Amino acid sequence: MCPTPIDATAALILSHPGHELRVLGWMRKVKPLVIILTDGSGHTQQPRIALSRKVIEEAGGSTASLFGNVTDQRFYRAILEQDLSFFEQLQQEIRAILIEHQIEVVAGDSVEGYNPSHDLCRCLIDSILTDLEQTTGRSLPNFEFPLVEPPATWSEHVGACCHRLSAAEQEWKLDRIQNYAREAGGTLLEEVEAMLSRFGTGILGEEWFSPSTSALNLSRFEVSPPFYERHGAQQVAAGYYQRAIEFRQHMLPLIHALRGENSA
Repeated sequence: MCPTPIDATAALILSHPGHELRVLGWMRKVKPLVIILTDGSGHTQQPRIALSRKVIEEAGGSTASLFGNVTDQRFYRAILEQDLSFFEQLQQEIRAILIEHQIEVVAGDSVEGYNPSHDLCRCLIDSILTDLEQTTGRSLPNFEFPLVEPPATWSEHVGACCHRLSAAEQEWKLDRIQNYAREAGGTLLEEVEAMLSRFGTGILGEEWFSPSTSALNLSRFEVSPPFYERHGAQQVAAGYYQRAIEFRQHMLPLIHALRGENSA
């Protein structure tokens, strides 16, 4: 089963604006309700949430009441300060939205160890859907997709499925991505240009999903620190942040708490 239901109400839950560009073809077909946790301002203080609202509406999707309501710096500070109440509030808001809109299938970020916001977003999604199943008896199909890896690498995942775009759909997607990247500028523009240079526009023709399992293998980051931990140290050295987020010290306790687990 792919997250392309007929006459089913879907939600797309993302940590950052711009992630919807990965699944624009799917979004254009399914027209999901989109939840985005942060405004995408990073350390530049320049939000890009308005760009995402525009492209989501062009694709026929809609935006939820939780849509870029907090800055990236506030989100990262909550991780560093172990502000569990901040994340519990997000849990409650997302849960309420899913119930209010009678959502029947969910897709969202995956755990890749690239950015702590991405990984926590996935853990939030999983914990909310587990709670909904336990309290209401409703088990919602729960899908994830890659944000860093080439989409086709997801084909190896158990239960993976692909939403394939026609040539016209692929051209439409490319146009929206390039416009978004030009307006956003900075790192995003560099990433898009590098991706297209390396893989060509054909990479946009397949959008791979799989049932959510990426958060089940977090132990790998206890052996090998995730990219964001190493990158964070560089950002501290560059003066962008005062402290770096570390998996064992900052992420793991929050993940255990959100799951209702003992972190001991």
